[in-house]
Amino acid sequence: MRILPALCVFAVALLLCAGLTKRHAVSWNDGSRLATIDALVSDRSFAIDGSPFAAATGDKIRVRGRTFSDKSPLLALMGAGVASALQPFGISLRRTPGPAIYLITLLTVGVWYALGCTYAFAFQRRLGFGDRRSAAVAAATGLATLALPYATVLANHVPAGAAGLAGCYHLMFERERARGLLLSGLFLSLAYAFDPAAVVFVVLAGVMLAGVSAPRLALFCLALLPVVIAQVAYNVDVTGSALPPIFNPAVWNDRSLPEYQPLSTPVVGLYSAGQYLRFVFDLLLGNKGLFVFTPLAAVCAYGVAVMWGKGAAWRRLALAIAGTSLTLFLLIVFFQNDEGSRNFGERRYVDVFFVACMSLGVAFQAVRGALAATAVRLAVGASLLIAGLGAIAPFGGAAGQGGFAYAAADFAAIAVRNRPQAVEDVLGISLALGLVLWLMRGAVIGRVAPQRRPTSP
Repeated sequence: MRILPALCVFAVALLLCAGLTKRHAVSWNDGSRLATIDALVSDRSFAIDGSPFAAATGDKIRVRGRTFSDKSPLLALMGAGVASALQPFGISLRRTPGPAIYLITLLTVGVWYALGCTYAFAFQRRLGFGDRRSAAVAAATGLATLALPYATVLANHVPAGAAGLAGCYHLMFERERARGLLLSGLFLSLAYAFDPAAVVFVVLAGVMLAGVSAPRLALFCLALLPVVIAQVAYNVDVTGSALPPIFNPAVWNDRSLPEYQPLSTPVVGLYSAGQYLRFVFDLLLGNKGLFVFTPLAAVCAYGVAVMWGKGAAWRRLALAIAGTSLTLFLLIVFFQNDEGSRNFGERRYVDVFFVACMSLGVAFQAVRGALAATAVRLAVGASLLIAGLGAIAPFGGAAGQGGFAYAAADFAAIAVRNRPQAVEDVLGISLALGLVLWLMRGAVIGRVAPQRRPTSP
């Protein structure tokens, strides 16, 4: 990896986050993590009963008379580290919540976002693309997907997706080295610890590790298992079950909880074939539609198809991307479909967006003709504008309300309440759009550096 360009990508991505990161809790989701961070720093406990943030969140469970966040603890632990480091400067969640929330989010989620963009750049360079095309892919990954809005709040999807991409990078290019196996195992375990849905990266690991020797597989597992075991141990200690809280009915069986569910509630709902088809439509083209909120996904799919015809090494990467993405989609359809969730688009897609966008370099290179190049640029531009709208209000609206409707309403309210802020938002998105389209000019069509074959996995 060339260090200076990679550092530039990291710095620009982090600077972007610095301008967009929220200074207050915007939902139950981030409020639940803030309650845990506050409890860890103030009470040295995961129990959030004494935190003032607990009252404002419904994302909580009750076990043996004590209240906990229903979220995996890794992001909160990182946030607690940042919060502890801020205390000597007079910044704390209880005394100065605005600056504390801003810095905790920026120095956890923001750093992971920047790291994900940096790995996207490095991945494309290792595939043989030049700096400009690699930068275009990194910019599209960070700015033209739902990673952008969910990088502005204390949510787990961006860290999980960035860690997944880092693990994929080291498996793709360094699986013959001990360091690569150790780093890939560590990053993939962190992805799971950030978000249990990131278990789908087991598909990616299976594809990438196919055919490796038993000692190398053991080395990978040596790095993978400690974090996974720690996460399972936390689940058992807090809830009495190794499963994530969402699959443990006992922790929701308290009538005082906003999300109370009796023990008789099935862990996984069963629906008719027609209802499942409606879920699929909604997740692809409806209120949470993949191609509605991220038209760039169609370009990613095209890139995977191009990869499939380029040889064994490329086919392995294409299978890893497609298999992981499809597994997450099916997991949402059959196990975690939440039509009433109040967020912009389907936020769980962010877990795989970083990896899925690694097909963009190939897609950009394969485009021929002015019409096709214009279509790709339109897909990137539209995706960026949509992601920018989502960054205004990643969470909100009424149950089941479309993200476009409530985000546009929030922006209109900002324009009335704080016109300079609205102008600043428009200028920021306009500058980002200009940067991406400028990078795309050389990335999608024109002369580019000759492409090398990827290192054989």
